[in-house]
Amino acid sequence: MKEIIVSDLPAPNGHYSHAVVFNGAAYLSGILPMGVKPEDSVKAQFKAVFDVIEKILSECGSDLNQVVNCRIYIADLKDWPEINALYAERFGAHKPARVVVPVKELHFGYRLEVELMAAV
Repeated sequence: MKEIIVSDLPAPNGHYSHAVVFNGAAYLSGILPMGVKPEDSVKAQFKAVFDVIEKILSECGSDLNQVVNCRIYIADLKDWPEINALYAERFGAHKPARVVVPVKELHFGYRLEVELMAAV
């Protein structure tokens, strides 16, 4: 098992790693929209989350085409159509398994958080 901390990302704000690689898979912790404000658009927050995800996946030796499962937490179901469209655009033809989890609120007032697993 290998714990992944990406040096050019903010350190995790708790007792966890950005990701863990184990037995041919990368397990990413929940990723919030680093670098944007909670009041920024869903599009800006989505881009920020997936830019960080791609950086972590690269550090793990993987990429978006290797994502097996994705869990998206959203604070407002009204944002879902836009998030789904952005997701389809980012993943293209690749369609990993996915679940959407509506939540009452997310840390710092953000509108989405994403965790996923990818093959390495």
